[in-house]
Amino acid sequence: MIELFFPEIFDLVKTFECGQIFRFGSIDSGKTYYGTLNDRILKITQNDPHTLIIFSNKNKNLENLVNSFFRVGDNYLEMLKSIEIDDLMKNIINFANGLHLLNQDNFECSVAYILSQCSNIPRIKKNLRDLAEIYGNPVIFEDREFFLFPSRLDLINVGEEEFRELGFGYRAKYLRNFIKNYPSFLNEPISDSEYFNHKLQKIEGIGQKVADCIQLFAYGDISFFPVDTWMEKFMIKFYNNGEKISKKKIKNLGEKMFGKWAGYAQEFIYFYARNNPDFFAK
Repeated sequence: MIELFFPEIFDLVKTFECGQIFRFGSIDSGKTYYGTLNDRILKITQNDPHTLIIFSNKNKNLENLVNSFFRVGDNYLEMLKSIEIDDLMKNIINFANGLHLLNQDNFECSVAYILSQCSNIPRIKKNLRDLAEIYGNPVIFEDREFFLFPSRLDLINVGEEEFRELGFGYRAKYLRNFIKNYPSFLNEPISDSEYFNHKLQKIEGIGQKVADCIQLFAYGDISFFPVDTWMEKFMIKFYNNGEKISKKKIKNLGEKMFGKWAGYAQEFIYFYARNNPDFFAK
């Protein structure tokens, strides 16, 4: 068992339900979350808003693993102050406060965002669950069966047609290509963020948004500002006088506005917009 203390509020529901990660879930209305990380099962609960209590079926190197996963080194208060650039962002921060970015497994996160294209959160969750249940290893924890996410080697001989049978559609081709021709640079430390992002986009099926999501959520580069439909609508309406511009320019604008904490700002805005359907009607 590991206890992690956070000086600022940590909200489990906001963190795990904001759309950044897809294979953690709760069976008790958000009081406890279960999921898999790398080679183990995690159970996360809280006694207070500042402390996470984490149990696992494997304790070896658990502290280092969860410290990285929950980004305990982030200066959350500095981030909140930095992205509060106006009254609009102040309102968004008040709504999303307690949401923390997670540092996810590189391979699983990359697969998730390749499958996320023109999809939705329930479908992405189902796609990943099917992959794990068919190709991942089962693990019993607290008398429940979980499935570890399959490694690249577990999937190396799976064909495009088999992925299509799982409902991946045109994404099956991209996933098969990614697994078969997995580039070695994805296992290396990032020395140049922009060059790394450029190389990501050279992979078939990975465009700007998917590359930015992978870099933000899998590689922990929180200066990136992924732009999907939600972010496009938000930035055009509130920060570009309603004038349509390209997603590339929106990305650059967001990264300029929010600096090194742009990834946090993006996730706060995304969470607020998704949970306030009338937001863009104002």
